[in-house]
Amino acid sequence: MELRQLKYFVRIVELGSLSRAAEALYVAQPALSQQISRLEADLQVKLLTRSVRGVTPTEAGAVFYQNAQVVLRQIERIRENVRHAAGHPQGKVSIGMPTSVAYLLAAPLMRAVKSRYPDIHLQITESLSGHLEELVANGRIEMSILFERNRKSDHMHLLPLLDEELYLVTAASAGKDDPEATLEEAAEESFVLPGAANATRQLIDELFARHGLSLRMMAEMDSLSTIASVVSAGIGATITTLSAISNVSDTLQLRARRLKDENALRRVSLCSYESVSLSTAAQVIFNLIPEVVGELVQAGTWQGATWAAPQKI
Repeated sequence: MELRQLKYFVRIVELGSLSRAAEALYVAQPALSQQISRLEADLQVKLLTRSVRGVTPTEAGAVFYQNAQVVLRQIERIRENVRHAAGHPQGKVSIGMPTSVAYLLAAPLMRAVKSRYPDIHLQITESLSGHLEELVANGRIEMSILFERNRKSDHMHLLPLLDEELYLVTAASAGKDDPEATLEEAAEESFVLPGAANATRQLIDELFARHGLSLRMMAEMDSLSTIASVVSAGIGATITTLSAISNVSDTLQLRARRLKDENALRRVSLCSYESVSLSTAAQVIFNLIPEVVGELVQAGTWQGATWAAPQKI
């Protein structure tokens, strides 16, 4: 097994095509196919399934893909650590952020990195928390901000950052002026919420079920801005955090009432994959993120949140 075969295989799976991978790798397609055939012969297992729609990994190929990602990332970290052992941290660091977090954290984090570590290049991926968790587990990104659920992966290192309060959000012209709302009051609303796979939605479902209450669903959608727009129009209500509506609060007419329940909290954590050590640059960013988050909470920029004041690792 050769290192280049791992690189070739990973690129093929990522692009879903031998021809596109050959073009991206600057390798002739017959030579690329030959290397994959040698790899399969060495492992004595079929790794790829070819069809008119492209190339997909077999079950064994999916396992090999995940492990190949880990190996390639470790090799890159060895290069970075050796190259910069005596100097300032340098290199690329990949981070995942859910949309509501990215709006508040991306710019302050980039500003801090630019000021303190100008040779570190951030690669920020914005997506849903569940998808970001998969990217970390598969070695596609080095760390991610996640909305922590009750179940935890055995292979994830989770560093708590803060707890966010949940709010009942309605159109400004609807509902009461009371700054707080009980779950019983909330249960009277018709809701527009993210789909069942969403981490915050799962928290809301569990919260209502614990009190024997039902959610009256009107619609499900994963776009926070669209949900806010629909709620602002008076069509329904939603339950979310203040961070999730912070980017539209100045343009949409919304009323947010804090849910009066000690369990109406969303834990926000920083996650990395335990089985793979972080590069020097990534370790620096991992330790910097809690500091920047703490500054945002203390300044009142991250509203409705309590900082966890995590320790460096």
